[in-house]
Amino acid sequence: MPSRTGILTAVHLANIAKTLSATQPYALSTLYLQFHPQVAANVSCPRALGRFVASVYQSSVTWLGSEVDLRIVTGTLRPNGASFESFANRARATTADYLFYDYALSSSGAGGERCLAERYPDVKVVELDTLPVDQACLPPELDKQLQTYRNVVLGGTFDRIHAGHKVLLTQAVMLATERVVVGVTDGGMIKSKKLHELILPAAHRIEHVKEFLEDVDPFLRYEVVPILDPFGPTATDPDMDLIVVSTETARGGAKVNELRAQNGLNQLEVHTIELLDDESTVEDKEDKISSSNQRMDLLGTRLLPRRPAPAHIPPKPYIIGMIGGIAAGKSRMLERFRELGAGVVDCDKIGHQLYEPGEECYEQVVATFGREILAPDGKIDRRALGSIVFADRAKLDRLNEIMWKAIAKRANEEIRTLHEQHGKQVVVMEAAVMLQAGWHKNCHEVWSCIVPREEAIRRLRERNQFEEHEAVRRVDAQPSSNEEMVQHSDIVFCTLWSYEYSQQQAERAWSILQQEMKLKL
Repeated sequence: MPSRTGILTAVHLANIAKTLSATQPYALSTLYLQFHPQVAANVSCPRALGRFVASVYQSSVTWLGSEVDLRIVTGTLRPNGASFESFANRARATTADYLFYDYALSSSGAGGERCLAERYPDVKVVELDTLPVDQACLPPELDKQLQTYRNVVLGGTFDRIHAGHKVLLTQAVMLATERVVVGVTDGGMIKSKKLHELILPAAHRIEHVKEFLEDVDPFLRYEVVPILDPFGPTATDPDMDLIVVSTETARGGAKVNELRAQNGLNQLEVHTIELLDDESTVEDKEDKISSSNQRMDLLGTRLLPRRPAPAHIPPKPYIIGMIGGIAAGKSRMLERFRELGAGVVDCDKIGHQLYEPGEECYEQVVATFGREILAPDGKIDRRALGSIVFADRAKLDRLNEIMWKAIAKRANEEIRTLHEQHGKQVVVMEAAVMLQAGWHKNCHEVWSCIVPREEAIRRLRERNQFEEHEAVRRVDAQPSSNEEMVQHSDIVFCTLWSYEYSQQQAERAWSILQQEMKLKL
């Protein structure tokens, strides 16, 4: 679907739910909501519409749908921005497909609106209502005495800008008269976040914050910087007046002031914003609008555009490499795809088979690691072998050298059998060491299954009856970190939550793949 942008000029703010809902048929990707000069004439400072802005962002998914990026342009409330000319001259949007109005253009004289039409000559003009401009319907209780501040600061992760971020950033903008400083957390500060492996790089998040701020109010000065500790520039910058926090991070404002007092700096006023409830939340998710919920929504979806098949791989069967950490739930995820219709090749099971007496790897492994790894029945005791190789990286590398070539050969044989004899069009090949062995280069794409380190340790202790030190050693000896696996993955799953939620992820990924293959045919 092509990207479509709309600019809505609104004066009847009390009817905003009806107005925004009326834009749904136009299938927009981005909608800018700017205020008619009549609104600015009745509001002495942008902050007066703070509650209105928060409520609109909170309900925007209901009124517009989840695919529309709504941006409320509060800069049009400033004395130097309260005109159509100012918005047209300073707006970052380079293109627009629709100009919407919640009033009859004939009632406005259409003088100001003409400059927007000139800015976007190929645009379609749509009157969403026929109410006259001079009957402006504004929210009640517009307090004209609200205080503003020259320099405002706030911080956060700001991963994939959502409604909660928009409220936080917009409130900071409306409270500021000159400068807004935004600290974007990075480094160790993001490690405690849910699904932190899916958090965008700091450079991307910083750019997204800058774009949003410049979109909603191009008349302020912005400094968006990465921070590696909870304080960032608040610890040293003397030119700050107000810090904006959420109810969740309110204690941080007090900590900032403690540090500023120690450093001989002025105390900051603290402005606290309520978190937005997520009106579409489901079981397993947080009740608030959050980046964690958004990252959960990414599970089972395509994170990377589908790539052309490597030239050395036949187009059929379509091979998916499945990777994942120990105790991450890979085996059950494989069963889900088997039930959905995929052929499944479990390289771990192949490795177990190759340890059996009579297999080509048996004698070589015994000769390398000694007969003490054998059980009384003559079979290789994999637990005894594991105790040796997981305690010595060089020995683990030697075992891998023996096994990987044989496993790859047997896996390719199974893939051919599944396709030629059983008609499987999609084969999922699971291997914990896929990246290290280089087998992912022979797959059309890679999917991964992850859980947090602490959860993997808990599962190992419960499932294998390991002591904690043994479980920790096994987890920390894994060939790939969650971050590395996610970086190589087209689709990611996480089995941290309910069985049903993991099932939904699998079904979502399978549906995406089937639709893509159907379109390709």
